[in-house]
Amino acid sequence: MVLSSQSIRSDGRRMMSSDGRKIRRRGWKLFALLGLVIVFGWVGWRFFGTSSEVPANEIRTNDVAEKVDVSQGNSLMEIPTVTIEADSATAKIAPKATNTVIGEANANQNVIGDPTPNANQKQSVNAAQQSAQQTVQQSATATNEHISTPEEIASANSALQAALTLADTDPVAARAILTRLLDGSATTTADRLRAYEAINKLNAVLTFSERVLANDPYAKQYTVKEGDSLSNIRKAQHLDCEWRFLQRINHLSNERSIRIGQVLKTPTGSFHGEVHKSEFRLNIFEGDGPDRVMVASYPISLGEFNSTPTGAFAIRPRSKLIDPEWRNPRTGQHFQSNDPANPIGERWIGLKGIEPHNKDFEGYGIHGTTDIASIGKQASMGCVRMLPQDVEVVYELLTEPNSIVTIAP
Repeated sequence: MVLSSQSIRSDGRRMMSSDGRKIRRRGWKLFALLGLVIVFGWVGWRFFGTSSEVPANEIRTNDVAEKVDVSQGNSLMEIPTVTIEADSATAKIAPKATNTVIGEANANQNVIGDPTPNANQKQSVNAAQQSAQQTVQQSATATNEHISTPEEIASANSALQAALTLADTDPVAARAILTRLLDGSATTTADRLRAYEAINKLNAVLTFSERVLANDPYAKQYTVKEGDSLSNIRKAQHLDCEWRFLQRINHLSNERSIRIGQVLKTPTGSFHGEVHKSEFRLNIFEGDGPDRVMVASYPISLGEFNSTPTGAFAIRPRSKLIDPEWRNPRTGQHFQSNDPANPIGERWIGLKGIEPHNKDFEGYGIHGTTDIASIGKQASMGCVRMLPQDVEVVYELLTEPNSIVTIAP
């Protein structure tokens, strides 16, 4: 005989067992749905999410902090407490003697006016240059597809030969011819490579040495006066470059090594950049308009999946950093300042879009890299990567607010 209380308990257990199975089934479904959301969310973030590579320093810093080294007597306001902004970061330049003969000035074409690298650095740089050159040879053909006549190609080749002939007798004129040649498109891939090599060789003397040629409109001389410093000279002469560039081209061992009566070379124009994505190159120009001249050409790396945006960009205010901290926006890994493993290297130049189609782009910049093999490839999160010694020079040349960087397909 079954008691009524037993029947009720039995029914209750059956109901609880049935409800439990339903809850478990719903739980597994919710768990599976949550897993799919996480997987698709990660994939979307990884490939379509933010490409911001802005260093932590740039986000946090509002004020420039400088200190005076009282142990050095007449100390300059160029010694930083932190590595944050152009005039408040410690220069790391070990100038070397520059060859004064144009034919010998290209010992290291892509390291114009930079310290001589050691054997391992030379091997890494040479490997990167070879990789970049191969990439240019493969991709620059696209730039020249619209060449219509053999006559145009022949004319461009004649201009190249004329520039090479003038290199020893009138390097200023030769540089102007090569600039116009590289500004155009009626050149073969081989001729463009020869022109880039030649213009870097010329500028090793015209731009990156202490020599001033009488017919060069983009260089002048300044005589040091009592109380001068490189920073003061830059400001008083309204020079559109960093004071470190004056140190570099005048081969000064440090910023305090100037003396009264010393004659220094100074530039006269503003510097601008042009990125040619099809060639994986960043070209630096001095001056504006049709009379501008190319002063350097560097191999670069660009954004994976063709993610580097195009158009005109200004230097974002107060964005230039030396030895920046950086947090990888994809992995969250944090790199402290002066960390040799920091993927963005020791220089950061923030960019800000100034055209309607790119004005909302943030987080892009020009920076160094520890991945030398990536030069000449699409490998970054959208930024322009450069060899460490190359980005140091570009950092000294591009200034806010006058420099413009144009990124072309």
